[in-house]
Amino acid sequence: MPYNHSHSGVSSRKLFWTIVLNFGITLAEFIGGLLSGYLALLADAVHNLSDVASLILAWLGVKAARLPATKKSTYGFKRVEVMTAFISAITLVVIAVFIFEEAYDRFVNPRDITRPWLFLTVAVIGLLGNFFSIWLLRSERGKSLNMKTAFLHLAYDTLSSVAVIAGGIVILYTGWVLIDVILSCIIALMILWSSYGVIKEAVLIFLEAVPERIDFDRVHKTILDVERVREVHDLHIWSISSNEIALSCHICVAESDYPSGQEIIRTVNVRLDEEFGIRHSTLQVGTGSCPRPDLLCCNDEHRGEPR
Repeated sequence: MPYNHSHSGVSSRKLFWTIVLNFGITLAEFIGGLLSGYLALLADAVHNLSDVASLILAWLGVKAARLPATKKSTYGFKRVEVMTAFISAITLVVIAVFIFEEAYDRFVNPRDITRPWLFLTVAVIGLLGNFFSIWLLRSERGKSLNMKTAFLHLAYDTLSSVAVIAGGIVILYTGWVLIDVILSCIIALMILWSSYGVIKEAVLIFLEAVPERIDFDRVHKTILDVERVREVHDLHIWSISSNEIALSCHICVAESDYPSGQEIIRTVNVRLDEEFGIRHSTLQVGTGSCPRPDLLCCNDEHRGEPR
């Protein structure tokens, strides 16, 4: 999903109140889970704790993304939001592993679950709190990878709260405590699934790979289709952050068209922005040509240097 091109719209106030709300839910679920011995509720509490951490990281990412560029960090600190999203997703994986271990221990050594009405009440309160948190951040989720991660934490925690309540009802009326282990594993699997996409996208950004939503060949054709462009080489496309894409390339033109280089650059920039949302581009116009048949960097083999 494409993200908006600015972090300025992310509401710090909404993030703050969501953090406070989820911290309260986490505390209540930990107490309820410990008193009742209901592992699924404890798993949900741990997941909620990761929500709090994720939201705090999201808040830090928003603040860092607004810092101005410096001579040391010429792109600013936009990748802080990617780094915080990556850390948040990794914590989800660790939490999932912890839940699997606890579920296995409960399977091998079953434990009685007491005070079912207590954990059911706490679980319902947690569910209502999660719904309210999602409502608060519903308009923020598309603004960055960081906010997407925070929203995923909340969305999957809401689903796990529903599972916790369903399991509590089953235990209350049937006494089948194995449902606790089953639901805990389901929650852990959901956590792993939600973190995979975020980790993958963050790693691709760190590796400066072409963003998944960008078709490299289509970008090349778009530039090549501009009038008077004869050849495109040394084409690089990468992400500065989850919502800003950068591009650089060499554009070759005929000798007679070289004086119109700035006009060609303006045309290419307009098309890149309109068709792909690429607004950070570095274009070099020259009359040389690349001896290699592909679009990758010519490095030392490049002999036809643009003038």
